Amino acid sequence: MNKAKKIISVIALVAGIALSGCSSLTNLTPERVPENPSRTYTLSMSAYINDGAVVKGSIKPYIVIDEQEIPMTEVRNVEGDRLYEYDYVMPKGRTEAKYYFVIRYQVNNTVNDTSRDREITSRTVYTLAPVSRYIVSMQNERGPVGSVVPVLGRGFDKEDKIVIGGVEADTEYLSRTTLNFIVPPLEGGKNYDVEVVGRNGTIWVGSFRVDTADMNVSPSSIELAGGEITTMIFSISFSAPEGGFPIDVKTNIPSSIVMDEVVVPAGQNSVSVTVKGAAEGKGSIYVNAPGFRELVIPATVLPADSNSEVLNDLSEAAKDINAAGVEVESAEVIIKE
Repeated sequence: MNKAKKIISVIALVAGIALSGCSSLTNLTPERVPENPSRTYTLSMSAYINDGAVVKGSIKPYIVIDEQEIPMTEVRNVEGDRLYEYDYVMPKGRTEAKYYFVIRYQVNNTVNDTSRDREITSRTVYTLAPVSRYIVSMQNERGPVGSVVPVLGRGFDKEDKIVIGGVEADTEYLSRTTLNFIVPPLEGGKNYDVEVVGRNGTIWVGSFRVDTADMNVSPSSIELAGGEITTMIFSISFSAPEGGFPIDVKTNIPSSIVMDEVVVPAGQNSVSVTVKGAAEGKGSIYVNAPGFRELVIPATVLPADSNSEVLNDLSEAAKDINAAGVEVESAEVIIKE
C-alpha cells in the first residue's frame, strides 16, 4: 500500500470511529411496569446508528437477560425506525431481572471494498421490577368540593389515604382495586395534585380541578327589629369532615347583627345559627367557605321601638276584654330577646 492509500485508510478509520461513537441505544421500557397475571413483559429499545455505510440487512439486535443473549424482533410497521422488542416471561419466584442491549452490524469499507463488524452496547444495566401497586385511572378529573371521586388501580389497602393539594381527603377503601375520596374544602377554580399515600409508599394519581360550588343559605334576606331573633340555616352538599366545616360569615353592619360562629358539625351537611338584631342598620351578610362562591345576604335591622304597635294592640285588646266583663287574672307580654 502506498503512502496516499495509507493516509486515506487512516482518515476513513478515524471518521468511522467518530461516527460510530455518536451511535446509541435507548431503552423504551417504562420504569414502572404493572404486574400482570401472565408474568410477560415487553422490553423495547431504539437504535440510533450514525453510519451511512451500514450494510443493508446486517443489523442484529439482542437483549442480554438472565445471562443469555437473545435476539430481539423489529417492531412491525415501523421498519427503518430501528425499534426492537422482546417479550420476557418472568420466572416464578422472581420479582426482578437485570438486562441490557447489544446491537451488531456491518459497515462497508470504501477503501478496499470490504465490510467490517461493528457493535454497540447500552451503557446502563437496567432492572425490570414489575409493580403490584399502581394507578389505572381517576374517574373524574374535576368537580366541586364534596363530590365523590373513584380511583381505580391495584394493590390498595385499608390504610391508604388520598391526599389532594396537600390536604388529606375523606377516603373510603372499597377493594384492592378501588378507592373513593371526597373532594376536601379547597379554593375553587384551581388544579391540585392527587396522590395515594400509605404504608407502601406514595403514588401520584393525577391532577384534579376543583370547581366553585354554591352554598344554600336560608333565608335569602333578613329583616329584624332591634332585639328580635331569627334563625339562619347553612347547607352544604356533603357531610362535613372530622373537626367540622367552618363557614366564614361577616357583615358590614357589625353593630346591627349579632350571631355566633358558623361551623357545620362533623358528619352533618347543615347547621342552624341564631341571629339577633341590635342597633338600627342596613347592609349585607357575606358568606364564604373554601370551594364555594361568595353569597351576599341583604340584612336590615329596624329600630327597637317598632314593637310599640304590637304592644298597643295587645293593650287595646285587654281593655276590650275587661269592658266585656271577662275577668282576667293576669296578662304578661314577653318580647323575645
